[in-house]
Amino acid sequence: MTIRLFLILFLFFTYISSSFAAPEPKAVKGIMDLSKMKEEELILIKLNGEWEFYWNKMLRPHDFKSRDVEPDYYGKVPSYWTDYPQESVKTEKYGYATYRLLIILPPGYREALGFDLPVFDSSYDIYVNDRYYGGNGIPGTSEETTEPGYSRNFFRLDPKMDTLSVIINVANYHHRRGGFWLPLKMGPFFEVQKRLANGWAGNWAVISLLLGFSLFFLLFYILSPKEKVMGFFTLTTIGLGIRPLFTSHYLINNLFDLDWTWIVKYEYLGLYSVIIGWIWFAQVLYPNRYFRLMAYILTAFFILAAILTLFLPVKIFSYFTLVLYPVMIILMIYSIIQSFVGIVKKNPFDIIYFLAFILLITGGIHDIKVSLGKSATSQGYVLTYVVVVFVMIQAGLILYRWIKAFYEKEKLQNDLEFMNRNLEILVSERTQELKTRNDEIEKQSSRIALQNKQLSETIQMKNKIFSVISHDLRSPVVNILYMLNLLKEKEYKDKYDSFANSSIDYAQRVISLIENMLVWGRGQEDKIKYTPGKLNLADIILTNLSIFKETSDKKEIAVNFTQVGSSISYCDKDLIDIIIRNLLSNAVKYTPRGGRISILLKDKATEDNLILLKICDNGIGISPEKQKYLFTSSEVASTPGTENEKGTGLGLKLCHELIKINKGTISVESREGEGACFSITLPVQGI
Repeated sequence: MTIRLFLILFLFFTYISSSFAAPEPKAVKGIMDLSKMKEEELILIKLNGEWEFYWNKMLRPHDFKSRDVEPDYYGKVPSYWTDYPQESVKTEKYGYATYRLLIILPPGYREALGFDLPVFDSSYDIYVNDRYYGGNGIPGTSEETTEPGYSRNFFRLDPKMDTLSVIINVANYHHRRGGFWLPLKMGPFFEVQKRLANGWAGNWAVISLLLGFSLFFLLFYILSPKEKVMGFFTLTTIGLGIRPLFTSHYLINNLFDLDWTWIVKYEYLGLYSVIIGWIWFAQVLYPNRYFRLMAYILTAFFILAAILTLFLPVKIFSYFTLVLYPVMIILMIYSIIQSFVGIVKKNPFDIIYFLAFILLITGGIHDIKVSLGKSATSQGYVLTYVVVVFVMIQAGLILYRWIKAFYEKEKLQNDLEFMNRNLEILVSERTQELKTRNDEIEKQSSRIALQNKQLSETIQMKNKIFSVISHDLRSPVVNILYMLNLLKEKEYKDKYDSFANSSIDYAQRVISLIENMLVWGRGQEDKIKYTPGKLNLADIILTNLSIFKETSDKKEIAVNFTQVGSSISYCDKDLIDIIIRNLLSNAVKYTPRGGRISILLKDKATEDNLILLKICDNGIGISPEKQKYLFTSSEVASTPGTENEKGTGLGLKLCHELIKINKGTISVESREGEGACFSITLPVQGI
C-alpha cells in the first residue's frame, strides 16, 4: 500500500513539476528562431507560438514566391481558429485557412529532421520548402470538395539550408471547430521516430492492460453480482480501454480502414460509456440519494446522446462535449469530497482513493484543455496513462478485499468447526455464565433491598428529627417572644437583665440547633465543604467557652482549660468549631449545678504526629449500653439536661462524621453518675 501511495504521489508531482519546466522556444510573428541553439539542444521542438494565418485562403508554396502576401493574423498554435479574436480576423467554425511558419535552424545544421504531425480538424496538407509531405483527408474550399480524415503523420526531411518554410492548408466543414489542437513536433529524425514508436507501443500496452483488467473486473462481478461497483467499473474500464484506438495515434487505422465519421463516433461512444460507468461507480462507492437522482438523469441523457451520435453528423453531436466535460469535472470533485470525508472518518481505503482521484482530475483537466487546444504544457493526452495507474490501484484493492474475505470465510469455517467440536463445553460455559449472572442479579437485589431499608430508616430518622425540631425549635422561639413581650410591661422593667440573658440563652440554642441541622443535612447529601489548614485550637476553644460562659456561670459550673505544648492542628475551622461547640454544650447541659468541666489540649506530635483534645465533666454520665451506639445509631433520641435542657439527639452523631472528615478520631469514657470524658485526636500536618 505504501508503494502505491508513493507511486501516485510521484506521478502527480512529476506532472505538476513538468508544468513549471524551463520555457521552450516559441514562434514570434511567424518566425521560430533556433539559430542560437546548440545542436545537442535541438532534441524535440514543439512548433508552438504565433504562425502566419490566412483565413479563407488556400495558398501553395508558389503563391508566396509570385506575390507579396500579408497574413490576416498571427494565430496562436496549437489552437482552434474560432478562438482567435474576431476583431482581428473574422473566422467561422466552417471554412479553410493557410498556416505558415519560417524556422531558422542553427547555422550549418544538416542532420536529418523528423516531423511528427497530429491530426487537424478536419483535413490538411503540409509543405516544407516547396515540397509536399502528405496530410489527412482532402482539404478543399467547400464542403463538397473537402474530405475529412484522421491519421498520425510522420516524415523525414533533410535540410539543405538554414531556413525551413512550413505551409499547412487546413479545411473544416465537418466538425464544430477547425484548426489543430495538438503541437507539431520537430527534432532529430531518429529521436522523433523513437518517441513516436514508444508512444505507439505505449498506447497498445495501455489498451491491453485496460481491456485485460476489464475482463478481470467482469469476472469478479460475475462471481459476486452483489459487488455492483465492479460491474460499473468494468464498463468504465472498457470505455477507457478502447478510447486510445480512436485518439492520439489512431491505432484503429492499423486494424481497419475506418471512415473518419465512425472514428469520431466511436471516440464519443467510448466517452459516454466511461461517464455512465463512472457515475454509478461513484454512487455505489459513496452512496447519496441526491447524487443518485442526478445519476439517473445523467445516465438517461448520455444514453440518448449515444443514440443520437449514431445518426447525427459529427458537426452536431460533437457539441455534446459541452455537457460531457463539466460532468467529468463534477464527478471527480464529488469523488474527491466523499473520499476526503472518508479520510476524516478514518477509513484507510479513502486515503488511497483521495490521492488517486486528485491524480485523475489533474489528468482529466489536462486532457480537456488539450482537446480544446488550450493546454500550456508540453504533454499530449495523459489521462489514459493516469487511468492505468488508477485501475491497478483498484485491482490491488479488490485483491486485498477478496483475500481478506477469503481469510474471514476460512476463519468463520474454522470457528464453526471449533464450535461443533466444543458445543458441550460452550453450553457448560454458557450455563456457568448464566449462573454467575444470576448470582450477580441476586447480589444486586440484596444491595437494592439493603438500600431500600437504609432509605426507609433514613426517612424515619428524618421524620423523627423534624418532629424534634418542631418542638425544640418552637419552644425557644416562643420563650424569646414571651420574654420580649413581658419587657414591654412596666412592672417587668426591673427584670430586664434576667430576661435578656434568658433570651440570649434561648437564641443560642436555636442557632446551635439550626447549625447542627444544616451541617447534618449537607452530610446526608455528601455536600459538606472541607477546606483544611493550620489552626490554633486554643483560640477556637476559648471562643466557644466565651459563648457558654453565661450558661455555665448560671449553673455555677467551674470550667478549667489546660494546654500542654503546641495547639496547632491541620483541620477545617468551621467543622472543628461545630464539634467543640457541641461537646461543650453537652458538657454544660449534663453537668449539675456546682459541677466542673475540664478541658485538656495536649501536643503529641513527637509521638504520633497528632494533637489530643479532652473534654470531661462530672455530670450524669452515659450508660454502657448507650455508649455502644452513641455515634452510629440510627435512632434519634435526646436525654434532657440536669435542668431539663432540650436537644435534638444529632450532636454526637454530627461530631463523629465531622471528625472523620478531618482525618481524626473520637472516643468516650463514661460511668453513670460519675460523668463523661470525650477524647478527640486530630492531625498536626496534612496527610
